[in-house]
Amino acid sequence: MTNSATDAPTREDYAARLVPIAARLVAAVHDEGPDAVLRALNRARALPTPADGTRVEDALPVILAAMVDPTRTPRQLLAWTKRLDQGSAKLLVARPRLNPAAVELALAGRLPRHALTRPEVDEAERILLRRGWTAEEIAAHLDEDQVGSEAGVAA
Repeated sequence: MTNSATDAPTREDYAARLVPIAARLVAAVHDEGPDAVLRALNRARALPTPADGTRVEDALPVILAAMVDPTRTPRQLLAWTKRLDQGSAKLLVARPRLNPAAVELALAGRLPRHALTRPEVDEAERILLRRGWTAEEIAAHLDEDQVGSEAGVAA
């Protein structure tokens, strides 16, 4: 079903259309290689998105996470990588990434500091400092005692 005002799919339709693409992506990663992975990702990117601003970069990982058995250990989940030629290390992210949506939620007071990665905290602090907030106001807003002390953010 689509939203008649915009011809954009509903969130439910979008999710339903992403599920088989996510399953295809899993198969490509496990059995086929980079070209198949790229084809699956391009299929996901080509889908029309809901009018509410949902992005494939946010929706696809959520659908993939829903497909993972939460009772399995990380070692069990990554057991298939043993067959890769020294490639499994490239599958793991070396440093936390910044999620702009998390930063926006923190700025709106809807996501506390402990739920953010270090880069997200740093970005939220920088933005609030640019907006003229004091360190004390930022600390209260992010539910912390000290803001900027670990990140070296200057007021």
